[in-house]
This record gives sequence, C-alpha cells and structure tokens, in this order.
Amino acid sequence: MGKPVFIARQASHPKGLLGWVVAQIMSRETGWENKKAIDLLGLKPGQSVLDVGCGHGASLKVIARRVKQGRVTGLDPSAVMVGVAQKKARSRTIEIARGEARDMPFEDAVFDAAMSVHTIYFWDDPINELREINRVVAPHGRFVLGFRSSRDQRFVSDSPQTVYHIRSLEEIEALLTAAGWIIEDIAHGQARGALLHWAVCRPA
Repeated sequence: MGKPVFIARQASHPKGLLGWVVAQIMSRETGWENKKAIDLLGLKPGQSVLDVGCGHGASLKVIARRVKQGRVTGLDPSAVMVGVAQKKARSRTIEIARGEARDMPFEDAVFDAAMSVHTIYFWDDPINELREINRVVAPHGRFVLGFRSSRDQRFVSDSPQTVYHIRSLEEIEALLTAAGWIIEDIAHGQARGALLHWAVCRPA
C-alpha cells in the first residue's frame, strides 16, 4: 500500500501539528543521506555553505562543525520546518531563512558549496531551482543533489504521483546539465531498501 496523499503533502510542505510530527520523523530517517551529501562536498574550514530545503536542520549542525567559523545557511519554504530547524541548529554561525528554491534571497556567487537532498521530487519545473542554485554558488564551488529516482521501484509505487515528480536518473542528469552544472560524479547507495543517488556538480 502506498503512502497516503495527505502524508505525502506533509513531506512536501509540512504544516501544523502533523507537519511538526513529520519533521521529527524525517530528522531520524534522513540522517545518512544528508551525511553522505556533506561528505561529498569536501568542506573546508571557513567556507560558506547553503542547504536548500534544509527541513529539520540536523544537517546544518554537521556542516557547521566541518566549516568551523564559516557561514552556514539553511533555506526551506515551510514555516514549520524553519521553526524546527531554528531549535535544532541554534548557533551564531548558522542562519535559517524561509523561502523558495526557485527565488532565493541571496546575492550571486556567495556560497562555496550547496546541497539539496530529497527536494527535486517537489519541484514542478526543477530547471528553475537548479539554475537558481547555480546562481548563488561561486564559480569555484560545488553542489551535491541527493535524490531517489525511478530506478527505485518501491519509491515509485509508494509515492502518490499527484505530489511526487519521480524522474529517471538520466532525466535528472539532463536537467543538471541544462541548468549550467558539470556533473563530476554520481555516487549511489542503498539503506533500508531505498536506492539513493548523489550528483556531485560544479558550475560550468
């Protein structure tokens, strides 16, 4: 039996008390995917890093430890998630903003690195979000996109198609290229029966 639509919508954009509960569950379930993305960024002390769709914010604390006195920024469209992240990642080196990935409130080329995990399914036309991330990452920077694809048949069958836009690995590679990214590598991993991909990119 697939995921109920109302739960899928909460995963897309958590709201209210149920959204808060979903945030707590996601905090426990998505740690390894975020940790892998952070590892692939190859962060160094002093760097400026953006997590697009930071959700519960647990990844922000990990990033902050890697970059030490660098700048760490989380962005999420959900007021519930921003509230949860502000509690989980309270630090003078961490900033959390509410906003959409397709229209981010940041200047050009201000981040040394960016990551986004489990977000692309909820972007109707992801070329816009991917181009916007490209805009805010410096020419020397790196971007890691973490996602499940149509190769994961359980993910496809469990996810309501009215909420999730599940694309093939090849489609996502083409979107990244069209958005101005050069794909350096695609890593793959599996845990709890889920197949994950992480595209490691740099600006073209």
